[in-house]
Amino acid sequence: IAPEVLLKKGYGVECDWWSLGAIMYEMLVGYPPFYSDDPVTTCREIVHWRNHLRFPEEARLTPEAKDLICKLLCDVDHRLGTHGADQIKAHPWFKDTRWDKLYEMEAAFKPHVEGEFDTQNFMKFDEVDGPRTGSGPLKKTFLAPKDLNFVGYTYKNFEAVKGLRHSFADVKELGPVRQASTDSFHSDSGVDYSNSDK
Repeated sequence: IAPEVLLKKGYGVECDWWSLGAIMYEMLVGYPPFYSDDPVTTCREIVHWRNHLRFPEEARLTPEAKDLICKLLCDVDHRLGTHGADQIKAHPWFKDTRWDKLYEMEAAFKPHVEGEFDTQNFMKFDEVDGPRTGSGPLKKTFLAPKDLNFVGYTYKNFEAVKGLRHSFADVKELGPVRQASTDSFHSDSGVDYSNSDK
């Protein structure tokens, strides 16, 4: 998650370039650039990235790789890619990449797959529900580890919201809304929400 998202400054395409830098770091170094067992500490490290972004010597990254990561994991105003992907494609780390031939290249690894539902190439994880405490409407739910990636995530598509103003005006002109019958109302998950009083 980019620092500007954690600071609730919104979400733009430049946040994706931060994520690319974090993924690149993790793939080349072997672990994430900002990590703690405590998600709040991890978020703090991201917000104060200048004090926490380090490259271990044992990772032996090329100067070009370090430079690209640093130009992605930086202030949003200076982040590479904010003026389009061509900025990133032109970086020296990609000097040998033939972007026009990318779709024609042979994959470096082709996993063996025996069918549509074959998961042998994925790591096995035990599914665990997070602990829950309390009851009623104020019940406190703790986040499961898989949900921690989305702490503070916001997305604002202002262009879509602009169009809604006209849509709502059109709906008002249609008149009052009729109450839908719930005699045979089922959810997509197959749960029956029909009236049970009958």
